[in-house]
Amino acid sequence: MTLKDLVIDHLEYTFERETWQPPLRIAVQGVTATQAAWKPSPARHSIWQIVRHVTMWKQSVLDGINGTPQDADALEATDWPEVSGDEAAWQQDLHRLHAVADQLKTIALAADETRLMAPVPTVQGAPAQPLMQRLVRQATHDIYHAGQIQYLRALQGV
Repeated sequence: MTLKDLVIDHLEYTFERETWQPPLRIAVQGVTATQAAWKPSPARHSIWQIVRHVTMWKQSVLDGINGTPQDADALEATDWPEVSGDEAAWQQDLHRLHAVADQLKTIALAADETRLMAPVPTVQGAPAQPLMQRLVRQATHDIYHAGQIQYLRALQGV
């Protein structure tokens, strides 16, 4: 297995390929807007908030790769907003999640080992990291939140 194979395997394993644990794409599959907005208590996050959080940080990784790193303080300030909306708004947020995940995978598929080892910006003012590290870390972030989503589904009996 090459380094590239390992990175792509991790991206697929954590976002799209179901094995012993459901990846993020499967964790949100079939969830309605009402289920996505549900919170076990006011101080906790909903599935919908988690999806927006993951999407925002995936977009931040993508922006850094594209040479336009975001401001970390600005990201933190807009993270975890309350959600509201109908099924169309929920589906739009799911579409954004899938689109940015697909863009990151496309970048990994196109990269050779030299590109995977090349540093890319993270957020403004922070040290750069190799592309492979950025991709693997954001994928690990996916699977962490997929577990949370599975638990929130279970609490709802979904």
